Amino acid sequence: MATVEKPQKRKSPRVDLTTGPVHKHLIRMALPMIIGLTASMSFTFVDSFFIARLGTDEIAAMGYVTRIAFVIISMSIGLMAGVSSVIARVAGRGDQQEVKILATNTLILTFALSIFVTIVGLATIDPLFKAMGANDQVMPLIHEYIVVWYFSPLFIMLPMTGGAVMRALGDTKLQGNLMVISAILNVILDPLLIFGLLGFPELGLEGAAWASLITRFVSFAIILYSLNYQYEVITFSSETLVHFTDSMRKILHVGIPATGTNIIIPIVAALVITIVSRFGTEAVAATHIATTIEMISLVLFFSASAVIGPFIGQNLGANRFDRIDEAINKIALFCMLWGGFVAIILALFAPFIAGLFRDEESIISLAVSYLYVVPVSYGLYGLVMSVNAIFNSLGKPMPGVAISTLRVFFLQLPLFYFTAHFYNLETAFITISISNMIAGTVGYIWVRSTIRRLRPANTTS
Repeated sequence: MATVEKPQKRKSPRVDLTTGPVHKHLIRMALPMIIGLTASMSFTFVDSFFIARLGTDEIAAMGYVTRIAFVIISMSIGLMAGVSSVIARVAGRGDQQEVKILATNTLILTFALSIFVTIVGLATIDPLFKAMGANDQVMPLIHEYIVVWYFSPLFIMLPMTGGAVMRALGDTKLQGNLMVISAILNVILDPLLIFGLLGFPELGLEGAAWASLITRFVSFAIILYSLNYQYEVITFSSETLVHFTDSMRKILHVGIPATGTNIIIPIVAALVITIVSRFGTEAVAATHIATTIEMISLVLFFSASAVIGPFIGQNLGANRFDRIDEAINKIALFCMLWGGFVAIILALFAPFIAGLFRDEESIISLAVSYLYVVPVSYGLYGLVMSVNAIFNSLGKPMPGVAISTLRVFFLQLPLFYFTAHFYNLETAFITISISNMIAGTVGYIWVRSTIRRLRPANTTS
């Protein structure tokens, strides 16, 4: 009699982070995130590179636009922190049904928030950017880009929260690969739509916005498909929906403070650009070029903060404080070593890199001034990112709020305003470095103290 073979169960991409060598888990998770985030950060770099070919006013317009774009992206990062923190701890306890409930309800919330952002954004374009200091020359250029871009929040926010679900389950490979694919598509579409190559319409700034919108939509579609069919965490059952309020309470307990932690950074960056605007369009363009280079330089720190949270969360759920201590030590050492290396590289090559965007001596000189002094603090700034992610994963987001508020609101903003007003922008850039150093030191001491207080009540022998 013939035997009937049972269909093989599909292998789950989920990974248990509570066993095995700590450094191997961190490296395995970080590598695809490094590749993916480098690709993702290249969106702004590539957009700015091509748009800089159009003129100084165009690159200045991007300087204003990206500050608002980062506010919206930071909202997603805050929601990601809540999702990753809660789901990682639930996964560490092995409750798969709760993972499905939390993931599905998070996606519902993300959809509603993204639609709200689009409506409010479109209604506030003129008053917002004029308040930031955009002049009559730059405002039409801002309109070209931002009107199209404001249809992107759904395709940005949902893939980001979906990716947070994947990371909480220990898998970063798919998200990293998807970021690379999106970046390649953006590199292809940008020149075609900006300059009208190969028969495409010449759309200028608007073309860059359409290129981003199309690539974000591709990510959106693949993430949704993967969460439903590969990770199997989407379930619109009555049992899931009836727990919507409870799911949101758990996620927003971390998500709201984490959003505050992240959103204050681009808000202050927008205020800084308002101060820079007083020095003219070229100063705005130079600052945007310098901070665009900075975003690529910080990609390894973003990757470290993205993986340390899920790792801490799962091990907290399993009461493995020995592994938590080891992970924090390794992350701190990495931040300091890599930060020093990046500072040296940028000090050596800053004039060449800045010159890739524009050839005006005044713009290059100011961008280089930024890249000489601020990268000195990147090690401690990277530590701030990881410390905030650790606090979120512990279910204690308020220290992260305090550290980020100290860094950008109580230190960076007033010091930058004072030095820019009484001295010059070159001196003001130094205050950014000082703020990063102080906040990084405070954050490391605080997180170490918090872990020591948690250990006696949670450690199992």
